Amino acid sequence: MMDDKPKKLIEASLFLSQNPISAKSLAQIAGVSEKEIEKLITELKTEYADRGVEINQTPAGWQIHVKTELINKVSHLSPYSDLSEGVLKTLALVVYKHPATQSYLVKMQGNKVYNYIKKLEIRGMIKAVKKGRTKEIYVTQEFENYFGTTLDDIKKRVEQQIAEIKTKQDKKAKADTNAK
Repeated sequence: MMDDKPKKLIEASLFLSQNPISAKSLAQIAGVSEKEIEKLITELKTEYADRGVEINQTPAGWQIHVKTELINKVSHLSPYSDLSEGVLKTLALVVYKHPATQSYLVKMQGNKVYNYIKKLEIRGMIKAVKKGRTKEIYVTQEFENYFGTTLDDIKKRVEQQIAEIKTKQDKKAKADTNAK
């Protein structure tokens, strides 16, 4: 009987980590080779085939996700708590402008955006393509998988939110003008 401790360590690591974990890091944690990690992850993926979660590979490594077809039913239980407010704002701007330029994001959010972009690239949610002196930022399939819907649907929701905010601001400005 094969020792299943390395596979359990991989599963526990992926479960606990908010960020993707490289095969090299998983190998160190589990005490096996990187080649063995690939084999063990393949076994775990097979075991998860009929479950609500799956293991996906991102540019930065491996990660456990809720399956795309289930995310809409359960996302309210943990509304993207693993993404900071600044990162979510960056994503919203990228969706709104899609593709957004890095220079536009810096103008809107300041220099912190470089770290947000880096975090999102590590997660595989965006890709940055050099364009002149800046970069164009695009969302990826991983972005859609994470949110459990398409870019177009998310863009519509962002635009609705912006319209609602503008309407509230206009009403407030009109009320302030009338009060004077």
